[in-house]
Formats: sequence, C-alpha cells, structure tokens
Amino acid sequence: MNRPGVTLWRLTVAASAATGVWLAAQQYDVWWTALSQLANLAVAASYVGLAVREPRSPWLRGGLTSVMLLVALAYLPMANGNLLEPWSLLEHVVTPGLVLADFLLVGANQGGLRWWHPLTWLVAPAAYLVWYVAADLAVYDALDPAASGVFLARLSLLLTLLLAAGFALCLAGRRRVLRLPA
Repeated sequence: MNRPGVTLWRLTVAASAATGVWLAAQQYDVWWTALSQLANLAVAASYVGLAVREPRSPWLRGGLTSVMLLVALAYLPMANGNLLEPWSLLEHVVTPGLVLADFLLVGANQGGLRWWHPLTWLVAPAAYLVWYVAADLAVYDALDPAASGVFLARLSLLLTLLLAAGFALCLAGRRRVLRLPA
C-alpha cells in the first residue's frame, strides 16, 4: 500500500487527466479518436490503480510518461494546438507535467527500468497509428497519410521524439536511484 500522500497525489493526477477528457468530450463529438484524449483516459484509469499500490515494475509509469511527453511535445507543432481551452491545457500541459513529476519525484522503483522498456512503450502509439490510418480518422491535419512524403517524415520525427523521451526517462530514473540512498 502507498503512503497517504502518494495516494492523494496520484488521485490528483488521475483527476487532472479525467477532467481534461471530460471537458474535451463536452466540446467534441468524436473526442475518443484523438491520441491526447486516449492517453489521458489511460492515465486517469491507471493512476487510480497506482494510487493504491506501486507495482514492482516501473514499466507502466514509464510507458504512460513517455506517451504523455509525446502528447505534450507534439501538440503545438502539429498545427492543431492551442492552449486557450481548459481541456487542452489540462491534457497537453498540466497532466503530462504531473505524470512526469510522478515518474521523476514520487515513484520508488525507477531503478527497475530495463534498456528495452522504451522499445515496448512504442506498442500503444503504434496501435493507435494503425487505427488512425485504417479508419481514416483524419484527426490531425499534419498527419495526412495521403501526403506520403510529409506523413512519413512526421512519423519519423514522432518516433524519434517518443524513443528519445523513453530513453531519457530510463536514464533519469536510474540516475535518481543512484543519487538517493536506498
């Protein structure tokens, strides 16, 4: 079981993510087709469980953090982004910041990260991408599969961003463990 402060903190992270999704759902009919909302929904559900107990492996928290970093870092440059709406601010700045803070400052098991974890964290975004193309979701103007050259270049950039974030998280998690006494 987690300490009460950790439980409250993680419920706050879950509430931030859930509120962002709820506000987006009020504004958009097909809110569930965007990676931002799906990632925040995953954070909301997962952090309710993480509020109760820290798993032995940091894999889940690392995967959620890497996807939320992708959501935060890719949103504005992808030409859809503005942070004037409360849902957008919550989903693209506040919740990713809280998830990153949880990973770097609150969690106790980052030393358990393996070098290959960031590679496995690509599975969920890749599944979303397959669905995005197959269902012709057209949620993001900057990700148009019909413009194959631009589409592939942007996918390469997003993949690089996601892998860099993942490996940076691994390094930061290991350094934190080395710095703090056990």
